[in-house]
Amino acid sequence: MLKELYTAIRGDAAPAVIEIKGRNYTSKNVVPVSTPTPAKLTVSTLTGLVDYIKSNVDELNVSSLLCHVESPSKVTLNSNLLGDFADRAVFLAAELHQLQIPLNKYLDAEAFNILLQSCFVEPEDPMKATDRGIVLKYAANVKTMVEGVMADDGVAQAVTVKKGIASVENVVMPNPVTLRPYRTFVEVEQPASKFVFRARDDDGMEFMLVEADGGAWRGEAMKNIKEYLEAAVPGLNVIA
Repeated sequence: MLKELYTAIRGDAAPAVIEIKGRNYTSKNVVPVSTPTPAKLTVSTLTGLVDYIKSNVDELNVSSLLCHVESPSKVTLNSNLLGDFADRAVFLAAELHQLQIPLNKYLDAEAFNILLQSCFVEPEDPMKATDRGIVLKYAANVKTMVEGVMADDGVAQAVTVKKGIASVENVVMPNPVTLRPYRTFVEVEQPASKFVFRARDDDGMEFMLVEADGGAWRGEAMKNIKEYLEAAVPGLNVIA
């Protein structure tokens, strides 16, 4: 009983600052009281973020705001430092509902064809030869073959494609290829990056795109977002 009473009294006692070997400690665990901040709003586009700043319905001081490009798919609008503990309020976040592009895995010819047409930027001039068009044409041709022979030296692959009944043509796969998948907000230019293009005959032709730029596209996408926001809202503080 005495031990429990002593523990209860110690628990109710105010924390004390204790100095040990020149360093200050507290006799209890203490938790800082943060500055009250508003609930965060969320949008899915950069346009929504820009509209919020320009309408300024919450009467914010735009010059004191900090826009942080956290990733190619997320941007937050923050306050300046608040209170004794230098808190920041996050007023709004633009979070991209990103496409799940199946890279680095083999797909059958039909799924691969759909992937190229739906998840990659179409060239401005459809008559101009691009890596996207070359890969698309290649996959479509190989898809229709009945039988084929593959040669692979580790870098380039060649497939014997049967055309019609009598003619046979050797087609060399382009490698690497430069493509522009939809990986960031649609308001900015989608970064181009290198991909290794592979094919295999596993009871039917399959294709795969392997990222080969070491993630450099992320830095370019964030730079594009920063430039877009700075142009859309002059005077806005943007970091990436």
